[in-house]
Amino acid sequence: MVTEADLQRYVGGQAEIQNPAIGYLYRGEIKNIAIEANTLVLKFNWMAKGDRYPPLPNRWVNDQKIAHTAALGFYSDDNIGPNQDGGGDRLRLQSPIIGETIILFPPDGSKLDPTKVEGLVLA
Repeated sequence: MVTEADLQRYVGGQAEIQNPAIGYLYRGEIKNIAIEANTLVLKFNWMAKGDRYPPLPNRWVNDQKIAHTAALGFYSDDNIGPNQDGGGDRLRLQSPIIGETIILFPPDGSKLDPTKVEGLVLA
């Protein structure tokens, strides 16, 4: 099982949260990450939602959701290696029960460019 110490290397990177059955895809920059009462707590500097997902988003739009939680008892975790763009190893958390997959990208890994997110205003 992943530990909070393992997760700290993803701060400043991004997370992708998807559930094709329900039809959501989010991507955001990780501000803080913690485990509280066996729940993963992700807080974001900004969050984008993939429009018209699935199959693939046709654009990214700003979303006011700046936090996400996941009860770790429902998820398995595994290291899926670096992205094809390089960077450090990614961590995948997957729940067949909920149908959700969360992928954590390190700061030097794959990134959604925030300037391509419609309606996002960075301070």
